[in-house]
Amino acid sequence: MRGRFERARTLAAESGLAGLYVTAGPSFRWLTGESAHPGGWPLWLSAVLVPVEGEPVLVVSEMHARIFELDRSPVRSVLTYLDGQDPGDALRRAFAETGLDGETLGVEDSLWFGDAALLAAAVPAVRLRRASPVFDRLRAVKDADELEHLRLAAAAHDAGYRRAVEVLRPGVTVAEAGTEIVRAMIQAGSESLEIAGAFHHLTDRRFEPGEIVDVDLFPGSHGGYRADTARNVFLGEPSAEAKRLYEATLHAYDAAIAAVRPGVGAESIHIACAAAMGEAGYEQVWKVGHGVGLGDAHEPPLLQLGNRDPLEEGMVFTIDPGAFIARDTPIHVEDTVVVTASGCEALNTFTRKLTIV
Repeated sequence: MRGRFERARTLAAESGLAGLYVTAGPSFRWLTGESAHPGGWPLWLSAVLVPVEGEPVLVVSEMHARIFELDRSPVRSVLTYLDGQDPGDALRRAFAETGLDGETLGVEDSLWFGDAALLAAAVPAVRLRRASPVFDRLRAVKDADELEHLRLAAAAHDAGYRRAVEVLRPGVTVAEAGTEIVRAMIQAGSESLEIAGAFHHLTDRRFEPGEIVDVDLFPGSHGGYRADTARNVFLGEPSAEAKRLYEATLHAYDAAIAAVRPGVGAESIHIACAAAMGEAGYEQVWKVGHGVGLGDAHEPPLLQLGNRDPLEEGMVFTIDPGAFIARDTPIHVEDTVVVTASGCEALNTFTRKLTIV
């Protein structure tokens, strides 16, 4: 964990910042090892101050301090306030202790307005700067522990797909199939009760013959880390057009995978994929990929036009080519991959072949 604070300090210094102000969310958990209740002030304030020079300071409610395992925390200084009490005094003491009062701090785009207003009232001399370049890079390259969590999350996805193929049939309800898929994922180690695609809402609607089911398992997680994968299951022989689109999707997938290697710009993966889809007469209308990680299935790097940031070994993101065959029915093949020294490796292994039940 201390190595993560060193990385945060280095990136902040490179951006000309005196430090970072990090509130509840994935970056807070990544740095501290603790998952604070989301919501921002006036519900709660949970924040860690990370000075470029000096030790970090944690500001949390007394309730959170009793929940957190502070004896294993890399942050030794913890300042608290009573739940419901104005945290302004704790904030002022934290800024005095870190020497950051009157300095310029980097914050995430996700900073709650209430947290920003609280900070402005407590320490008005502090200047906040949007620090996307810092936070985009902070968690993008995964360490060995993070990769293990993501591998286990992806393995749970594979278990979900195996169960999906067993239970998806015409006449089965969305709720029945979705419940079985989630159960299989949990038995395989997933910590999430959610799935997406055709299962955003677990209703009593019955699947129909000929339906193309979008099985998107992005919420499946392990240790807070979410993989993001998807497959289609065809309930009966697909049409010639559906087969043609599926073959184009597989071709685009191969083109995208072949383009991944350290040093190339992130947009080049999207360009390779979109070109392959275009050759077959289809348009890649969504970004071909996005980073995955702690607490969120959509984070940097974004594999989209205009993002020329170079890929690095250890980055983990999705490869998700495809197109809509109907208004709300995508045909796509999505994997979670990690950048290796010479290319990339898919963390999930379930077949990408056309699946008909």
